[in-house]
Amino acid sequence: MAHHEIERTYQPGPDQPVPDLSGLPGVVAVGSPQSFELCATYFDTPDLALTRAGVSLRRRTGGADEGWHLKIPSGQGRDEIRLPLARAQRTVPAELRRMTLGWTRHADLVVIATVVTQRTTYALLDDDARPLAEFADDRVTATPEGSTEPIAWREWELELVTGKPRLLKAADKLCREAGVPPSDCPRKIVRALGERAPVPLRIGKVGPGRPAGRVLQSRLVEQVVELLRHDSEIRRGLPVGVHQARVVCRRLRGALATYRPLVERDVTDPIRAELQWVQRVLGDARDAHVVRARLRALVDQEEVVIGPVRRRLDQTYRARSRAAGAVVTEMLASDRYLALLDELERLAAAPPWTDEADRPATALLRKRIYKDWKRLSRRVDALDGTRGDRSAHNDAVHGVRKAAKRLRYALEVVEPVWGEQTRPMHKLAKATTQVLGERQDTVVARQDLLSIAAGATAERENTLTYGRLHHREEVVADKQEHRFADLWGAASKRKPTAWLD
Repeated sequence: MAHHEIERTYQPGPDQPVPDLSGLPGVVAVGSPQSFELCATYFDTPDLALTRAGVSLRRRTGGADEGWHLKIPSGQGRDEIRLPLARAQRTVPAELRRMTLGWTRHADLVVIATVVTQRTTYALLDDDARPLAEFADDRVTATPEGSTEPIAWREWELELVTGKPRLLKAADKLCREAGVPPSDCPRKIVRALGERAPVPLRIGKVGPGRPAGRVLQSRLVEQVVELLRHDSEIRRGLPVGVHQARVVCRRLRGALATYRPLVERDVTDPIRAELQWVQRVLGDARDAHVVRARLRALVDQEEVVIGPVRRRLDQTYRARSRAAGAVVTEMLASDRYLALLDELERLAAAPPWTDEADRPATALLRKRIYKDWKRLSRRVDALDGTRGDRSAHNDAVHGVRKAAKRLRYALEVVEPVWGEQTRPMHKLAKATTQVLGERQDTVVARQDLLSIAAGATAERENTLTYGRLHHREEVVADKQEHRFADLWGAASKRKPTAWLD
């Protein structure tokens, strides 16, 4: 069982009265108080890898949702995965160990603290008596593992159920007016650990006069954190994780390629190669999902469907998805992949800098952007020379897309430094990747259609529909290429490189 939680945490004094919650937006009534004792045992690796990543893993008894809880940062809140209580109290269920493997790397999961909460809850109800949110008044006693001195504090939590975020904003104001500040430590386990709690790696302020290396390291830290979150999504069976993890691999590879003068390549080039391997494995799974959906949509729009077209498409892509998924699962469990995660974390924490990394951002980074821009421009200029050879032209258009993608990701690295100045060029690079990305999907779909039609022919099925689908994808490809020509011509007149001068 999983759900997404969005909540606020506040720090009241020990005798602070609970505020009048009935005036919050949409709240018509406040339910009667309900009291519970909750006892949570928190688990982590000996070096607190989960806590450092903002992840909480606990076994909790008491209350309506007792069981195993895994909380993972996601968007504006956290995804919470719940499993029922197991007989073993100090052995984490295998399913949760698998979901957290990207962070733990097979390290033991041990008890790190016990937290006992005396909780009183109030349901905030709308005019149909449906819960908009739940307010909890908690009196907490926490004991880190190995300690005999418990820590005690009080906190309030307000968690949305069906309510909108504006309810939380109103609660912030209500508590502020009552003299109750937001919690400076919203996670109980972090407060329980006290000085033992790990501090996530953060890079200081970046700017034009700051070292170029700091700008790049900020990006590396951000993307490694994102990769580990998407790793967990894949392990949890969420299709979005495959696509997003693949994008992160591209961003990391692009950053290390564009800004290669800042780092020692004998260290970073092997990492780039391993990221390409991960990207390729994830790409097979992504293509099977995306192309299947694309072709099924085309069939649903097609007037002439002869033979078992839908069944053959479903069988083909079901088998491909299964095979690709098995390869992804094998990769995620492999020592090679987990070693790459180790390398990426070391890279983000302590990049192998060259002397160039100490130069001011303005002195180096814009030159690297300009180089990527020129690469893209040359590939666009070369397109006309390939139009007589369809295969060569497809490769050339795909090359333009890859160059635009690299420029787009390079611009994301320096956006904190140059901000709005990068926007026109970034907008062009992003639009190029999107337009030519759809064109590339038609290339993959057409190749698949030819293969699927050959299988249908072998089974003596009518292949007319596959030919019609192939033609429709050709039309889409031509349309997208014309769209690209139009946007490139229009953008070039606006001189997107002006900020590089």
